[in-house]
Amino acid sequence: MALQILENNGNFYIQGKITCDNVLAMKLHLEYVLEKRKYVTINISKVTEIDLDGVVALTKIYLNALSTKKIFTITGVGSKDMYDHFRDQNIA
Repeated sequence: MALQILENNGNFYIQGKITCDNVLAMKLHLEYVLEKRKYVTINISKVTEIDLDGVVALTKIYLNALSTKKIFTITGVGSKDMYDHFRDQNIA
């Protein structure tokens, strides 16, 4: 499944695979949204796969949000690898 980012009531729902093939487009889109809003919430319940590039991109978006005093929240049941990465970085 191709990556889709859907918005509903201000929340973003990511569906499909987050891989090196599409991570740049996702990152640019979410950074653009963060420029326009004070907070962004994404739900990753329907992410079927995330590679290291995807985890790194979400980490960078999160850290950028912190540095610009924005709120970036990831919700949903997602990849355990991603959760472990955030926990290991002491930012989860």
